[in-house]
Amino acid sequence: MAQTITNQASLSFQVGAVTSSVRSNIATATVSQALNVTKTPLNEEYRADGTVTYVVSLTNAGTSALSDITVTDTLGTYETESGTTVTPLTIDGDALLLTDGTVTSRPTPVVGEGSVSFTIPALAAGSTAQLIYAALANGTAPLAPGSTIDNTVTAAAAGMTDPVTATATVTAAEYADVAVVKAMSPATLSDGDPLTYTFTLTNNGNTEATQLTLTDAFDPAPASITVTVDGETLVPTEYTYETGVLTLPSETGTPISLPAARITQDETTGEVTVVPSTVTVTVIGTF
Repeated sequence: MAQTITNQASLSFQVGAVTSSVRSNIATATVSQALNVTKTPLNEEYRADGTVTYVVSLTNAGTSALSDITVTDTLGTYETESGTTVTPLTIDGDALLLTDGTVTSRPTPVVGEGSVSFTIPALAAGSTAQLIYAALANGTAPLAPGSTIDNTVTAAAAGMTDPVTATATVTAAEYADVAVVKAMSPATLSDGDPLTYTFTLTNNGNTEATQLTLTDAFDPAPASITVTVDGETLVPTEYTYETGVLTLPSETGTPISLPAARITQDETTGEVTVVPSTVTVTVIGTF
């Protein structure tokens, strides 16, 4: 970080018995730090349990080598509304260090409370080092749409009076995380007994999923079926059932959607909980 020095002089004088003074202009000079730092996330969005990769670039703009460079990352540490301090990122493995584009080492992270640090032994004058490392969005990473993780890195070399800093921001991705689970009951049945197929549709994402279409090719195919959605029995025009293939909804049927999951954060522990939205489809087939 550059430091600006400002200076202004004053001059006093007498004219007869009267004392006066004047001030000079303000002179400035800039003292540049030898070490410059930038921080860039390779992915601008994150998801629950997803990986965020950062590139920290350090340039020695001075005329002599720098030694014992320490790079410390806050891993996005923040306070909840109740004042609990949480760290939403967990470092994932060793880092990769490149000097002037050549891989030179794999620094081992030193994990502290709410931070991680790396040491670069030396950086020649005019050289640039790139420190690349990955972190996982853990159980305290905010997941609601519009949430961010603001992550600051601080770097200092031996003899430096003022560390240099850089901050990178990643945003919670807005997505639907849809899954379907199918079950049949009873497990054993006799000829002529009805068989119930249950489809559980879930959305663990923070964004609504719309225009869902459920398709299943039954084999063997029931002669006739009854379809319900969340306990409500549908009229046959709401779905199609041809040659053993169910399509729900039909082209004229009521659209099916899955709302966004309910996302909450425990203000005491900082833990984020995701409760998926659910739609249950049951099909009772008669053979």
